[in-house]
Amino acid sequence: MNWREYPMARLLLPFVVGVGMEALGQEWLQWVTLIALIVLLSLLAYWQRPGRRFSRRWWFGSVLYLWLFFFGILLAHFHDERRHPGYPAPLPEGESLLLGRVSALEPTASKLRLAVGLRAVAEPSGILQEASGQFLAYLDITARSRELQPGDMLLLSAKLQPIPKPLNPKAFDYRRYLHYQNIHYQAFVGEGGWRLLEHRPSLANRVRKWRMGCIGVMRRHLRTENEFAVAAALILGYKAELSDETRNAYAHTGAMHVLAVSGLHVGIIQLIVSFLLGLLRLRWRYWPPLRTLLLLGCIWAFALLTGASPSVLRAATLFSFLSVGQAMRRRTSIYNTLAASAFLLLCIDPYLLFNVGFQLSYLAVLGIVYFQPLFYRRWYIENRVGDYLWKLLCVSLAAQLSTLPLSLYYFHQFPLYFWLSGLVVVPAAALILSSGLALFALHLAPVAGVLAGKFLYGITWMVNAVIFLIQQIPGGLIEGFWIGAEVVLLLYLALLSTVVAIESRSFRWVTGALGCLLGVAVLHAGREIQVHHQRALAVYHLPRTTALMLFEGKEAHLLASENLPEKQLDYAALNYRWYRKAALSTRQPLSGQAQGKEWWYREGALQYGPYRLLAVADRDMLPASEGLAVDIALLRNGVDVELEELWQKTGFRLALIDGSNPPWRARKWIEQARELGVDCHYTGAEGAWVQEW
Repeated sequence: MNWREYPMARLLLPFVVGVGMEALGQEWLQWVTLIALIVLLSLLAYWQRPGRRFSRRWWFGSVLYLWLFFFGILLAHFHDERRHPGYPAPLPEGESLLLGRVSALEPTASKLRLAVGLRAVAEPSGILQEASGQFLAYLDITARSRELQPGDMLLLSAKLQPIPKPLNPKAFDYRRYLHYQNIHYQAFVGEGGWRLLEHRPSLANRVRKWRMGCIGVMRRHLRTENEFAVAAALILGYKAELSDETRNAYAHTGAMHVLAVSGLHVGIIQLIVSFLLGLLRLRWRYWPPLRTLLLLGCIWAFALLTGASPSVLRAATLFSFLSVGQAMRRRTSIYNTLAASAFLLLCIDPYLLFNVGFQLSYLAVLGIVYFQPLFYRRWYIENRVGDYLWKLLCVSLAAQLSTLPLSLYYFHQFPLYFWLSGLVVVPAAALILSSGLALFALHLAPVAGVLAGKFLYGITWMVNAVIFLIQQIPGGLIEGFWIGAEVVLLLYLALLSTVVAIESRSFRWVTGALGCLLGVAVLHAGREIQVHHQRALAVYHLPRTTALMLFEGKEAHLLASENLPEKQLDYAALNYRWYRKAALSTRQPLSGQAQGKEWWYREGALQYGPYRLLAVADRDMLPASEGLAVDIALLRNGVDVELEELWQKTGFRLALIDGSNPPWRARKWIEQARELGVDCHYTGAEGAWVQEW
């Protein structure tokens, strides 16, 4: 492998580093970058003059790399809509009139969530001022709101609020996720708080109607919930009907990727269209370019029909580059094509670099392109069926190898039977997608439509049955991995060193890979020592309920309300428990009593380490007289008590208010704590309370 053969990959690297650097967020960086761009552009023009010595070409390359680095910084900086003129900062106080156009909509469990592009904001004086930016609007689901479509212009009366930060440690950061979609505010709109001003028919609306029509066709032919949900997700990217049970089955078996329309699906579409166009053996001189245009049109039509998600747009861009390269009859490197498509997408949206799907999809393709041939050549199988299965297995192994560090970093789990599910879902995806397209084309034909529907149902049912069967195999999923960014970096450096060692046949790169793995082992050992000695107490934020977790070495003990659902607890506390590498040893209700090696709990009173905590859920739990020394008073369930009374009886130093209390009572206690001069922590505003020693 010669690095010089991949110019686009070489140009992409400094650009990506620049985009990543901007995420650090130094405001002064934009001005330094702007000056550097001007200087470097001048140097590039100077070195490109005729007569410059070829021996100094490395100067030109160095300056070009620096220019791309600073260009990435500047592009990402100005991609942030908060830096655009007209962005609503500071936010207007109280409710305002907001004029905006709907760009996307999605029903949730209880609300209709709209992505709205802001056009104007009315000041308290009533003057409408031009504004820009995007925000989320949550509307009640009614017959009127169900008629809304992308492109509609709305006038809303609501209060713009910043997207809240995660209130529990190591929980999913929804604010950060929306930040990289350029959404920073949200508004909750009542039933009478919005008005439709304009309905603009658009291509997006037509595509949406076609998509909903296709979903209706599938619903008529696939009567069972699981089969319809999986087929709709795989063919059209429609995931609203997927149950938690189905999602977990596919995720735990490593087959979740097949339900997200991506490179696999676009590749199948390209093969189908190429095969059909190949049947037209035209000798017209303009047929080859027209054939390419038709192929590109079908690829992008499929991308739009499936919802134009980031994953399918990435795949459509990549296959468009490949198709154009083939049409030009040029021998193009897949690595250059990958780099060129990534460069184009990042120029359009630099924040894609921080998209998990973007990272994993490109790494998976790189892994398949490089490692799959290496694995496949290790074992020659004469039998055609065995050879085909071995190819599929090599593809799964290659993709898993290249994405493993990032998968552990983001998802903290590893499905051991990914290779087994891959042997089923990959060929089945081609059959499901082909039969789904056939159903859409033939559904009006009485016999052919029914046959296509039955075939689609049968294949989907079989895939679901196999996936649920694989899920039942013991030991199929290892959970609880928690690795830091430094470990991810070391693992990829080890993988890269291994690749260079294979290509250069140099043992020194093997030692480099071993050195990186040794670094991972040292970090792991240090973390294990730290975990063994950890002592911590956490009070989580959970709406309308209470949960405390005590960390004692590699054991975690839960004290919680009796009615706390397991799913709600996992959403709030599972990631943090994995981060601390602690197994849940005991779970006790707050109404009972429990004791550990270094702690005890009885009737609301907890002693652990340096802290004495009293959980007060009703007035009967108040001490009968003064003299009980307490460090922390945990106020629960909206207990009717004045802080001054509680402070006189316990002398607490911290009033801890959790999510089981209504917000109005929490605000009242916060004011009382301020008057008493004692510390107060409200988990609904400041997040979970965590102390370690």
